[in-house]
Amino acid sequence: MEKEVRIMGEKNIDDIFDLAAYAFNAEKTEERKRRFKKIVAQSLNYGYFLEDALTSQVISTPFKVAFHGISYQMAGIGCVSSYPEYRGQGGISTIMKQLLAELAENKVELAYLAPFSYPFYRKYGFEQVFEQISYTVKAADWPKVKATPGKMKRVTYEEAKSVCQQIYSELPNNQKGAVIRESWWFEYAFGLDDKNLFALYEDELGNPQGYLIYQSSAERFVIKEWGYLTDQAFRSIIRFIGSHNGSSQEFHLETGFDGENLSYLMPSPLVEMKVTPFMMARIVALESFMCKYPFAVGSAEAYYLKVEDDYGSWNNGIWELLIDENGQSSVRKLDQIPESLKEEDVIASSIQTLTQLFMGYRRGTHLHFHGKILGKEKMIQSLDQRLVKGMPILADYF
Repeated sequence: MEKEVRIMGEKNIDDIFDLAAYAFNAEKTEERKRRFKKIVAQSLNYGYFLEDALTSQVISTPFKVAFHGISYQMAGIGCVSSYPEYRGQGGISTIMKQLLAELAENKVELAYLAPFSYPFYRKYGFEQVFEQISYTVKAADWPKVKATPGKMKRVTYEEAKSVCQQIYSELPNNQKGAVIRESWWFEYAFGLDDKNLFALYEDELGNPQGYLIYQSSAERFVIKEWGYLTDQAFRSIIRFIGSHNGSSQEFHLETGFDGENLSYLMPSPLVEMKVTPFMMARIVALESFMCKYPFAVGSAEAYYLKVEDDYGSWNNGIWELLIDENGQSSVRKLDQIPESLKEEDVIASSIQTLTQLFMGYRRGTHLHFHGKILGKEKMIQSLDQRLVKGMPILADYF
């Protein structure tokens, strides 16, 4: 039986859309297809074919992410789907092997995806590194805020988009692994849904300092996204939302979780809050990732990493990582552990755990305590001091 992986383009949109709709039990509307076409046009669309029939597919969309002062190339993996009768026959695994190898060849450092099953994607080297927090607040419990200088104004999508983009790019939370949004992606994420409404906050001088993207109904006011550069902007947005307490029964926000919650700002902190695992990530091109990594300043140090990566042979093995006083690194792969070192002088982990460690999701000492990383505790503590601080945050979904 003839089997092969092919890259599909816009001319294959009907086949790609039909498979996605069938696999996810989605309604096949023209509006949904138009939206789907936008992401297909920007992506590499991998199809697995049996006897010239499409049976499985994976979409890989190129992005850049902002990471503590540097940018990494990232592949957003989505639409992982197979027709039910072909599941478990190796189509997705075959695509993933080729896709990851091609990403690594092009020095794409990271890949993100939204999992339907965490164990399923762990076998491909992905691990959870993002969390989300959701708040549901009864209208009566929403903070009552006094009027502040400046003004909130409702605007159209066209008026809002450049301001939202600018403020988003300046927010500190969006420097910890978040997508650097291109205009096509912002439109895809927010501009295609007629239910989305937009409001901007301008200070006394007329400078935009905050934005709110929301949907409003009698039952619920949903904050799709907000961004604010000053406390004044935050308070004005809170006041604007609160002004809808006569038209919505409750307010709802779902956003990236950085380890802290906003309940302490509420008059009644007993709001319904829920922290949930969100998207997964994977270091794809480890050498390029470590060479560009923003290590903290400190003493000149050498680390030896033993990495297991079942789906990335190029990452598998022993790595020498040299970090100088300025945080600049040099990296090389070794054939074996240097004879001068003992086994415990080497930090050993899977690519999944290494992704959590280097992206700041968990400290090395915590991972070592739970047996996820092996090596001398003192050495792992030392490496911790050179790594980024703060949980990674992601606002986008693909």
